[in-house]
Amino acid sequence: MSLHSIRVSLLALASAMILLACGGGESSSAPPPPEGGLSVVAGENQVTLSWTETPGVEYWLFSAQDTPTLNLSNWLSSSGSSYRLNVTSPFVVSGLANGTPYSFFLTGRINKGPGGEATPTVTATPRLAGVEWTSGVNIDTGNQTGLSFGSYIDATTNSIQLAYVAVGNGGRMFKASTIDKWTAITPVLTTNLNGVSFAFTKFMAAGDAGQIIYSSDTQTWTRATSGTAQNLNAIDTNGSLAVAVGNNGTIITSKDGITWTAATTVPTTAHLYGVSATVAGTWIAVGANGSILTSSDGAVWTAQTSNSSADLKAAGVLLISVNNTTAYSYVAVGANGTVLSSSDAITWTPRSANTSAQLNRISSENQFVVVGANGTILTSSDGIAWTSRVSKTNTELRTILRAESRLIVVDNLGNIFTSK
Repeated sequence: MSLHSIRVSLLALASAMILLACGGGESSSAPPPPEGGLSVVAGENQVTLSWTETPGVEYWLFSAQDTPTLNLSNWLSSSGSSYRLNVTSPFVVSGLANGTPYSFFLTGRINKGPGGEATPTVTATPRLAGVEWTSGVNIDTGNQTGLSFGSYIDATTNSIQLAYVAVGNGGRMFKASTIDKWTAITPVLTTNLNGVSFAFTKFMAAGDAGQIIYSSDTQTWTRATSGTAQNLNAIDTNGSLAVAVGNNGTIITSKDGITWTAATTVPTTAHLYGVSATVAGTWIAVGANGSILTSSDGAVWTAQTSNSSADLKAAGVLLISVNNTTAYSYVAVGANGTVLSSSDAITWTPRSANTSAQLNRISSENQFVVVGANGTILTSSDGIAWTSRVSKTNTELRTILRAESRLIVVDNLGNIFTSK
């Protein structure tokens, strides 16, 4: 039997169950639809549905692609029809295609009784995160902020725990299982921590005076020997290698987060402010006076001509499709609204983003999202054309992280902003 036939059979079975439920069960009462109906909020590859629940009512959710008139009569024959039983509010439907409208309605029943009247159908279109932003809680990281997301094994329950870790001024550290509830971690040093990353089943934070600390449980932190006393300004990982960069051309690498080694060839003494492990397999480090370095292994670096004298703060790369051909788009950003793009990380071209604000950090998954001073948020699908987004703040946005299907930004006051 083909996959299509199996799907049709399953949906037909579901439809039969629904019709049977409408005919009666252990209870003859059919609940009315939720007061206020069904509301829907679009996100990236998902939508969130909410309604007012009535105790004792079991809710069934029905959906299909782009069918504003969706109902029980045409649901089964509609494109992309699906159902979910015993759902609770709010309910997230994930795995959806961005740019495709989806329609939903809800029914309820009591004690396996008949299905009640359906809610009015609602329709929403998932889209990339970064368009709409919401302010959240404050964490006291100060104006130096690093943010990462990872996991660890809780020794008490022997279970895997997801965790955010934030670091900042004076060695401040915080952790959270959700971004709205943070707990301070007892500092192990008093120097600024400028960046944090997760790999090798541990969190690694890098900061001033060559300090690197690591933890496998977010609570107990150990100092690593970095081999340098230079300020380390950024850290990133590709999963098998971690690279930290800093002042006076400092680049160090590690394969476990504990033992660090100086890069063998670094053709600059400029301060380096950002480093990125890219999906193209190329490492990019950027820094003062338009410095751009590339490497295939983190050890040997090559200087590239940026055609810019601006201090560059961050870089990233995006996998894009050009004329049905897969290609890479590299972007570097920095002071005075500087945006540079490249198709090979070698030849760089200035781009206009219609801003003069300093640009501090970049996310490059699904699209480029850049954050900076004066609440600046920019998005781009190709690194060439840029769109300004409303952040609802005029503070300096210091860092950006993509985790759990959303973007998370922290400003120089420790305020969190999210988009999903």
